Amino acid sequence: MSKVSNDELVQKAVITTDAIASAGKLNPAQSEKFLDYVIDQTVLRNNARTIRFREESLEIDKIGIGRRVTFPKAEAQDPGLRRGITTSKVTLTPRTVITPFEISDEFREINLEGDAVENTVILLMARQVANDLEELFLFGDTIAPAILESDYRDGGDTAKYVKDSFLGLFNGWNRLADSGNVYDAAGANIGLSVFGSMLRALPTKFRRNRGDLRFFVSPDLAQLYYEKLSTRATALGDASAGGAGQRPFGIPIVEVPLMQFLPQVVQHVTLAGTTDVALRFAPINTIVVTPSTLGAAPTTPYLDTTDYVVNTTTGLIHRSGGGSAITDGQVVKVTYTANPQIILTHMANFIVGLGRDIRIEKDRDIYKGVNQYAITTKIATEFEESTALVKGKNIGKSV
Repeated sequence: MSKVSNDELVQKAVITTDAIASAGKLNPAQSEKFLDYVIDQTVLRNNARTIRFREESLEIDKIGIGRRVTFPKAEAQDPGLRRGITTSKVTLTPRTVITPFEISDEFREINLEGDAVENTVILLMARQVANDLEELFLFGDTIAPAILESDYRDGGDTAKYVKDSFLGLFNGWNRLADSGNVYDAAGANIGLSVFGSMLRALPTKFRRNRGDLRFFVSPDLAQLYYEKLSTRATALGDASAGGAGQRPFGIPIVEVPLMQFLPQVVQHVTLAGTTDVALRFAPINTIVVTPSTLGAAPTTPYLDTTDYVVNTTTGLIHRSGGGSAITDGQVVKVTYTANPQIILTHMANFIVGLGRDIRIEKDRDIYKGVNQYAITTKIATEFEESTALVKGKNIGKSV
């Protein structure tokens, strides 16, 4: 019997137009297949622990020891010491997301697939849902970065900014990793010394099973590493030209397609007088400064040198003198890109929470002549153990 592909599975059993009832809620089997499909489309497939839930919040129990439990034994004597286990919890608080879209009557009539094109469009939307969720899992930040309105919505302003409320839903792994072990490469380019320093920064108790560890990097940063290895006049150098050399110190490199070469960072800082404030990362590459109250209304950003002055090398920023539109003591939102970063952790340390109660609803707007769809689900993310990871920052941008 031939195997059914993921695409066929989704088309036949999950999100075809025939499967979408007016009530909209997928049955349990359809929900499971849809969730499988979403995960399979991302790098999370073999590198994350997926929890499926129906509750409003989910607590995951952690059990550990943490101290020596074995003692010298004297004949006929109680050692007088006892050890137990320590317990704690990881709490996932899900957020609801929706994917709305429309398919017009004219589009259905003029395309080659006819009415069947709706199934194709829904499948494409499901793939994009996977990409969107992976972006949120990676780069979510509750402060919410500034984004050009034209990048946020069709027909938006190409010079003014709005709050990216999608990435503001919760803190993703890149932000959560700031509370783990941090290694500052101080501008050193990618290489074995960087990987080795990150490995040494990981507590020894988490290094025992190196086969379970992963270096999560952007594709461009991985490419720089392969190019560096390929210059060696060795068998490894020759192999690296073909994409080999992906296990420094026995730990696989995982290229994360949506991981940015220059990761985006956002933070709120108070600019008082002309006193320098240090940003979390330095150097910085691009910068946008807006009011911290930035919302859905398109807003013109503050101007470099006119309203604020930033030292891109040191990451220091301060308010300009008398002509600044930033008032003395004002809190501003600073959205900038930092140098490349790497996350080293156990693959099961990434936790993804996906709600089982998925709704794919269909409606009809007879005046516009369109079929309307909406995919709604609940999501959450966390690390199981923040001390079991190392975030490498300030990595150089060259070979």
